[in-house]
Amino acid sequence: MREKLSAALPGGVRFTESLVEARSAIRAEIARGVDLVILGGGDGTVVMGLALIAEACRGSGRPEPAIGVLRLGSGNAIADTVGASDDPPRDLARLARGGGAWKKVPMLDVLGVRAPFVGMGVDAQVLEDHEAVGRVVDRVPGVRRLVGQGARYALSVALRSVPRFATAERPNVVVTNTGAPASVMKKGGATGVQIPTGAKLWSGACTLVAGATIPFFGFGLKMFAFAHADTGRFHLRCGDAGLFEILRNTPAAFRGEYFSDHVTDFLCDRVAIELDRETAIEAGGELLGRRSRLELAIGAPVTLVALEELP
Repeated sequence: MREKLSAALPGGVRFTESLVEARSAIRAEIARGVDLVILGGGDGTVVMGLALIAEACRGSGRPEPAIGVLRLGSGNAIADTVGASDDPPRDLARLARGGGAWKKVPMLDVLGVRAPFVGMGVDAQVLEDHEAVGRVVDRVPGVRRLVGQGARYALSVALRSVPRFATAERPNVVVTNTGAPASVMKKGGATGVQIPTGAKLWSGACTLVAGATIPFFGFGLKMFAFAHADTGRFHLRCGDAGLFEILRNTPAAFRGEYFSDHVTDFLCDRVAIELDRETAIEAGGELLGRRSRLELAIGAPVTLVALEELP
């Protein structure tokens, strides 16, 4: 893959193996004044890349470049959104030739990080379990090469996430609207109900509390049907569904058709989330530690290069 990518853009590909290397490479490219940076990896790589690019642009006083994405990760929600194919070298060559449409996409601002989706609940739990399984696998000589990312996710879900979700008590959460009036949504669109500033949006056992400005949630799950309904707001999805409902509705979630009495949807621009105990938080597939309180707000947009038309 390295050879194919290098051939697609001779002299223009930087392979980095640490955050330090990535920061150095990005600073050098931003200093050159490039107007497009292409990030290869999964959602976590893209989110960290966006943070490093913003840092480099602030330091150099330059505007942020457009961002292209190559599908090279495990969770590829951002790649799904921009229509990245399963042929990264071909996509790279196409982007380098000026292909694709540039479009500003709003991001979410959480804990100083910009990401297209943020969640707590089962999604962050799966990421925690994946990291735990990865640490075990990496300690066994020779196994790391044999057990790829897909297999690690499958093992973590089967051996840790499902048993933990089935037996552990979920944290209780209260979500409060701290921005402009929020719209209550349902299958088919807006209900006409508005939740005023300062009012409680939702409370319950936290299976999932997540916000997004893109439809996808990793692994092809199309969880946020209203993400593009209003560029000034994000889709907030709150749910207390049990394990059986989650498993039964997984096919519908991949189609973007998962609606339930146990799931409530809103369009918001800022919310406060309070839990009765510290809970894992993930932003764009990157774990941000554990928190018992979190603020989530619409943030500055990023210019993404879509190889397929964005909604």
